[in-house]
Amino acid sequence: MRPSLIVLDGVRWQGTPVVGERSQTLLAELVRHSRDGVSDERLVAELWPDALPSHPTKALQVVVSRTRAATDTHVITRSANGYRLGISADQVDALKLAAAVQLARGRLAAGDAAGARAAAEDAVDLGRTITLSTDEGALGDLLAAAQADAEEARDLLGVALSRVGEHQRALPLLTATVAKRPDDEDLVLCLLRSESAVHGPSAALRTFEDYRARLADTLGTDPGAALRRLHAELLALDRPVRQGLLFDHTELVGRDADLAALRALVRTARVTSIVGAGGLGKTRLAHVLGREAEQPVVHFVEL
Repeated sequence: MRPSLIVLDGVRWQGTPVVGERSQTLLAELVRHSRDGVSDERLVAELWPDALPSHPTKALQVVVSRTRAATDTHVITRSANGYRLGISADQVDALKLAAAVQLARGRLAAGDAAGARAAAEDAVDLGRTITLSTDEGALGDLLAAAQADAEEARDLLGVALSRVGEHQRALPLLTATVAKRPDDEDLVLCLLRSESAVHGPSAALRTFEDYRARLADTLGTDPGAALRRLHAELLALDRPVRQGLLFDHTELVGRDADLAALRALVRTARVTSIVGAGGLGKTRLAHVLGREAEQPVVHFVEL
C-alpha cells in the first residue's frame, strides 16, 4: 500500500503537495515523535525558532488547522499536552522505512535470511525516494534519520543476500559495508563467501590474507574461529570434489523461489530434504544445489 503522507521526497498528502513551511515542519516533527506526540511548547519552538508570536497557543492552533485542511482532519490529533500523528506508521513513508529496517534487522538476528532480504528490499526501495534537504529544522533532521535508515537497509540487504546465496547482488553491497566497518567479522565472513562465489576462492583467500595481515599489524591478533574455519573451506575449494553430479543442458525454469529457500536451508541445517510427488523435479534441484554448493566436497548418491 502506498503511504498517504510522503515526507522523504517533498511533503505531500495523497500526492498533493502540502504548502507552507510551518505546516511541513509541523508534520515532520509529529512524524519524528509519532509514538509519544509533541508538546505545545516544543512545537512552538520548532515553528518559530527566531521569534515567538504574540499569542503562541493561538498561532499554533492556526498552523494545525491549516495543516489539517491541507491533509485530513484525522491526521493530527490532540494529546494531553500537545499534538500527535493520528495515522498509522504504514501510512507514512519515513515510518514505513524505519519499520522495514527494524523488521529486517530482527529477522536477520533470528536466522531468517529470506525474510530479512524481503524486508530490507522494501526498505531500500523506500530509501531511494529520499531527497536530502539543507533544512536545519525538523524536516532536515527527519531526512537525515531516514538516510541513516536507508544506509542500514543496504547493509542488511547485503548480508541477507549473501546468506541466501544471491552472491552476485550481495557482493557490491558487502564491499561497501565492510569498507565502513572493517573490523566486523560477521560482515567479513559474508564478504568472503560472496567473493568466493562470484570471483572464485582464490580472490576470497587474498581478501582473507589482507584482513589477517591488517589485524596482525594493528591489533596483534588473529581472525576469529568462524573466519579460520571459512579459510580452511576456501583452501579446500581450490581443489573441490564433485562426484556423481549431472550437468544439465537446459536451464531450470520457474524454480527460483525453491532454489532460494533451499540455498538458505543448506547453510543452516545439517540435513535438508526435498519432498514431493514424482516428476516435480526434486532430483534436478538437488543436482543444481550440488553443482553450486559452497562445500568443498559433494557426492551425489542415487538411491
